[in-house]
Amino acid sequence: MTREELILDCRYYNGEDQVPDTLPEGKAIFWDYERVWISWIMEGSDRLKKNIDYYTEEYDLPHLLPDNDGTPLGLKALLFSRYDYWNGFMGGSTEDYAQSFKEWYLDSYVGKTKTHRQLLNQ
Repeated sequence: MTREELILDCRYYNGEDQVPDTLPEGKAIFWDYERVWISWIMEGSDRLKKNIDYYTEEYDLPHLLPDNDGTPLGLKALLFSRYDYWNGFMGGSTEDYAQSFKEWYLDSYVGKTKTHRQLLNQ
């Protein structure tokens, strides 16, 4: 897959070198996560596979989030890893923690946005 094809699966990153000033407040972090996701794929990094494997095994990631929202599983795994890093699992049930991530993902990342691919196919 080319870099341009991967950008189509993003909501905020358009291939810029710097975070655009036009992003809505609080979305620059997602711009950067999408940029990193693409760079890992283009570099052939094994980080995405490790994230996918871990979050699938621990939290059943493929079934936790909608599969028709336009976001590839690898990007979802990267987002979960960043959520996990910033929030940290503090005990309780893994189901509750996974649900907390799902709410954050749907409210903060997806919200009312569409991927560039979804916008092209409207």
